[in-house]
Amino acid sequence: MCSPNCPEAPNALTSDPENYPIETGIVPLVFEMTRLGIFEPCWSCEGHLNTSGKLWKLPRVWFYCESMVHIRLLVDGLKDMELAGKLTNKWQVVVTFSDPDNPETTFSLEPVLESEAPSILPKLQADANVIAQSLEGLIIGQGKKLQYGAAKVLKSSD
Repeated sequence: MCSPNCPEAPNALTSDPENYPIETGIVPLVFEMTRLGIFEPCWSCEGHLNTSGKLWKLPRVWFYCESMVHIRLLVDGLKDMELAGKLTNKWQVVVTFSDPDNPETTFSLEPVLESEAPSILPKLQADANVIAQSLEGLIIGQGKKLQYGAAKVLKSSD
């Protein structure tokens, strides 16, 4: 696959393309998480309003990750994006589970709900796209910060 804009992306990113293609509003984030190779998305939602127009489901991506360092890089990067004013809402990574019979730890990248107004959903979906566009640089930048900090500590212990 070449990009999140490829018409086949919603089907190529799912394990069940016939019944559960990835929703177009979350494809960019699922694509980038998959492309990086350090996060393994397993479920996603672009977010939805209920019939009365209230926020019903949050945009989010559930994923597996073998390294807690990568989780730390993602969380720290989200905080930096928030502080820089790049996101309209606070986002977080939470521990969850996918199925009762699955012993693997599953994480969810999702917004912290601050409002249930119908106007919030497009902003949350826009945030998901901003995170997708920034994800690779965010992880690399946070990794360099962590590496620099560790090098300073190691050097001072010599």
